[in-house]
Amino acid sequence: MKKFLLLLCITLIIINGFAQDGHLVDSLQTILKTAKQDTNKAIILNQLGKAYLSNDPDKAMEYAGQAMVLSEKIGYKKGLANAYHSMGIIKRNKGDYLPALEFHNKALKIREEMSDKKGIAGSYNNIAIIYTQQGNYPEALKNNFAALKIQEEIGDKNGIAISYNSIGIIYYDQGKFPEALKNYFAALKIREEIGEKHGIALTYNNIGNIYVDQGNYPEALKYHFASLKIKE
Repeated sequence: MKKFLLLLCITLIIINGFAQDGHLVDSLQTILKTAKQDTNKAIILNQLGKAYLSNDPDKAMEYAGQAMVLSEKIGYKKGLANAYHSMGIIKRNKGDYLPALEFHNKALKIREEMSDKKGIAGSYNNIAIIYTQQGNYPEALKNNFAALKIQEEIGDKNGIAISYNSIGIIYYDQGKFPEALKNYFAALKIREEIGEKHGIALTYNNIGNIYVDQGNYPEALKYHFASLKIKE
């Protein structure tokens, strides 16, 4: 019962805390002090690693590394995959693409063993980002389309929108504007359906950038102003 209550407490903190990262970190660190060497502690460590991803990569690596070691020790596959995922993002952000790919492929392998389809798609998307940053567009598209196929199978609308947007970015980087617009508009349609305002604003900006590059400034301004309105 205590174990269930602790897990419930962690879950509620995760759900409510990401809007206020400082409070999330404080709450998780408080729970961490008394956590036993079990799955709950691995969850806490992984969430702390995730909380620090954007602003303190060294701390993120420290917590993700601890989660990785603990998850491996207790045989917690989901925790290990999540730790690999975070380590992959940290390495990618530092420009260490080879180890980043290794971590994401390790996460992918575990998620395939677990038949975690949403996680598998997420790994494909992360692998695609690395290939995009390296300019390896065929591999990037291959992985994004693999993610998209799974996301459509499981009805993950947010994931589908992410994949369409990522595919659009790849075509945009290659100067293939009609293909890029097609995918951006596909992403936009889904994001409008689910009311994902941050994603809508991002997609408006992406569409606006294409119109700028095409010299269609009235359309570019239309989409950039639409993006600005949402952000305000």
